[in-house]
Amino acid sequence: MTAYTPPPPPTDPVRITDQTTAVEMTARIIADARRFVWIRSLDLDPWLFDHPDVLDALRGFATHGHDTQVLILLHDHAAPQAAHAKLLDLAQRLPSVFEFREVDDPAYREDRSAMVAGDAGGYYFRAQGDVFEGSANLSSRARVRQLKERFDEIWERARVISEYRALGI
Repeated sequence: MTAYTPPPPPTDPVRITDQTTAVEMTARIIADARRFVWIRSLDLDPWLFDHPDVLDALRGFATHGHDTQVLILLHDHAAPQAAHAKLLDLAQRLPSVFEFREVDDPAYREDRSAMVAGDAGGYYFRAQGDVFEGSANLSSRARVRQLKERFDEIWERARVISEYRALGI
């Protein structure tokens, strides 16, 4: 019989003050996720979501097993298309994994925060979605639950972005 080992205590959030740390934390959050990744972004930040480490983590997550989902909530669906975002190419190759919606309700459009969260308890939250400064934690299920509740509330009222679907699918 093995002795019970309690889970490690939650760690304090890490303050994100540079782009390199933001990319590292985002890639780790995605890599640690089991079935769900939630992303909220103003315009699919190219400095973050076009970074090879983040794209590799998303590709690995999306192809590692069955029933994985990446739900992405955007404020501006046209900007990633105009910028030829690399994540859109990946999402079009794996349409059963990636789902996009656009914030449509004016009340929610005023909230300009951004986040990446995974069901393993990691998150990276930015109160101002147009900057990389924020906080992150790899082990905070309680905070992820709070972020997901807000995400779900907005997601339910958001518009499906059908413009991202590949032609012929």
